[in-house]
Amino acid sequence: MRDDFINNQVVSLARVYLTKTEHYQLDCFIGQYIQTRNLRSIPNINEILSSTLESYPGKPPVMVNELNAWIDKTLGFRAAHPDFLNTLENSR
Repeated sequence: MRDDFINNQVVSLARVYLTKTEHYQLDCFIGQYIQTRNLRSIPNINEILSSTLESYPGKPPVMVNELNAWIDKTLGFRAAHPDFLNTLENSR
């Protein structure tokens, strides 16, 4: 088999599941992660998350809460409470 047909971990994370039937595409998951952790002000955060996800050790299907917890532990981020997201954004 050609090397370019071997699935790597980024491809396996093309979808992040909310439930057994609902899922995010990876780019939507990254956007949701940035919003819920209030990370918009971090330079290159999309690239940081994308490169971090390349080393995700789990196997598909990947659940959103599992992936959130792994990224939080790996990068040291914490979720912001949804009621406070607007307050944090307005305080800038």
